[in-house]
Amino acid sequence: MRPARVPVIAGALLCCGSALAAPDRIDQFMRAQMERAHIPAAAVAVVRDGTIVKLASYGTADVELGVPARRHSAFQIASTTKLLTSTVLMQLVGEGRIDLDAPVARNIEDAPAEWSTMTVRHLVSHTSGLPRVPAPPSLATPREAVEYAKKQKLAAAPGEVAAYGSVDFSIVAYIIEKVTGKQLEALFAERLAKPLGMGDTGFARFEFSPNRDIVQTELVPGRVTTYQWRGGTQYAYRYLYPAYTFAAGGAFSSIHDMAGFLQGIGSGKLLSGSLLEQMWTPARLANGKDAPFAVGWTRAGYRGVREVGHSGGPALADLRYYPDQKLGVVVLTNQRNLMPVLARGVAAMYLPPAPFLREAGIADTDPARTAAFRQALAQFAKGKADPALFGGEIRGALQELEGLLALQLGALPPLSKLVLLQSSSDNRQRTYRSLHGKDDSLRWVVRFDENGLIADLDTVDE
Repeated sequence: MRPARVPVIAGALLCCGSALAAPDRIDQFMRAQMERAHIPAAAVAVVRDGTIVKLASYGTADVELGVPARRHSAFQIASTTKLLTSTVLMQLVGEGRIDLDAPVARNIEDAPAEWSTMTVRHLVSHTSGLPRVPAPPSLATPREAVEYAKKQKLAAAPGEVAAYGSVDFSIVAYIIEKVTGKQLEALFAERLAKPLGMGDTGFARFEFSPNRDIVQTELVPGRVTTYQWRGGTQYAYRYLYPAYTFAAGGAFSSIHDMAGFLQGIGSGKLLSGSLLEQMWTPARLANGKDAPFAVGWTRAGYRGVREVGHSGGPALADLRYYPDQKLGVVVLTNQRNLMPVLARGVAAMYLPPAPFLREAGIADTDPARTAAFRQALAQFAKGKADPALFGGEIRGALQELEGLLALQLGALPPLSKLVLLQSSSDNRQRTYRSLHGKDDSLRWVVRFDENGLIADLDTVDE
């Protein structure tokens, strides 16, 4: 998938097409986030109405060698790979070669009896019921993953619950490869890379020595080294994806290629409008509620509009697409210790403020609890919360929560307003909207214990 090419020469800090450009709002935002979160390299693309309106890369792709990030630098995109797999899958659906709602037993020999109601849609929406247990590292191919999965007892009936992280996509890869007679990598090259010019996108197979003290990997032209900031020090690492997981994660891709992928999605070049809507329609659980996943894509709301996409790493790559606005944003980084918030930060510069920000909320009959939560939010943004504000199990998990919320809240402007939206009759469970700056917001569900201490909290998409 990587034809020979002449490397693009660009500045170490910012690459925008053929020439350096004056910093704009996105550049300022990205550089500020890189400094805050110790991100050595990042890249961003914005596609609107099928046109690339922003394409930039920043920083250092390899710290030890001092190699600058460029528009063809190959970042590891981890689980964002699922978007590529799902697109190929939907092309096969459009050709009548795969039926999302057909039993997987149609394509899998000797499928277990408890798989009788399991469909391809269950697999790609993570509602198959397969247990979330790590597969043995000895597996080499999707076929071996299928044989392994057959031996596992289901954790739930297909369609009953959504559980991310099983071998679902390895089974999907097996079905795709069986139907087409081609490896997934060849299908990516034929159906994505060739029509879209995605010459930087591919995988790196690896193998260990018998003593597992040496690892041999395929070369990745322009590979960006991945880092993790820990204890005030930057550490380099490689996350190795076995070939049987390639449908789920592990691809390397550049900001050039991911911008092209967004163009292919938005223009209808890859899939028709009806197939796109099928791909973005959330799976329906047995209880009648929508699952958080559609066909490999997450489905959420942001600023009151429909949002689809996926992150990976958890934030080595973050792609967000707003179908009704024909707006797509992708951010790539080489810092593993992140929350996937940067793509939304860029999208906010294009999307209007949500109308719900004008909601006044309800009367607060227990302002002390609101004051405690406001204090906690301010502390979380700085990465350190007072344990005296918390009770129950959350107090034992406070250190982990501090790190996660510091990454999430740190990407937003300072807290400007806290609005109470709902409260139980005993004030034990409350829903708040936190407004950050003028028009960034988060919704929180906060549970208090009998002493008024924060016992649990969750953020909810808005």
